[in-house]
Amino acid sequence: MNIKMISIQEPEDLISIALYNIFSKRKDEKEFYKLVHDWNKKIVIYVEPFYPVTVIFEGDEIQFQRGEVEIPDLKVKMHINAMLDMAYERINPFFAMEEGHMEIEGLGQDSSKLAKFYSIFMVSLQRVAQQENQNYYELNKKTR
Repeated sequence: MNIKMISIQEPEDLISIALYNIFSKRKDEKEFYKLVHDWNKKIVIYVEPFYPVTVIFEGDEIQFQRGEVEIPDLKVKMHINAMLDMAYERINPFFAMEEGHMEIEGLGQDSSKLAKFYSIFMVSLQRVAQQENQNYYELNKKTR
């Protein structure tokens, strides 16, 4: 049986490594493959206070490029705390946008881009956050 998988480039910077680890948890899932396969988009993720990273989806590959490409298909800007709040489902992405905790450029009239971004990025982030051995931030926050 031929199982199709997504190939994820080994990253070299902090934010890309975090994204690599998040996506790697799902790379063998059929659902994830269907979402990512041939999406062919360049998504800039800017997690403040760090720096932007462009995630390039092309065919069956995910690649990372530090910085912004000139014309991204989507640009998402959020503070690290907002990202963690969404990961732990304390706020949802729509509330985060409405309250100014997350900005998304490049949606235009195409709401399918937002739905796919949510299914790829946010669902992946939430799944990692649900794993008990990955809840370092959540556990330490409770003890402060």
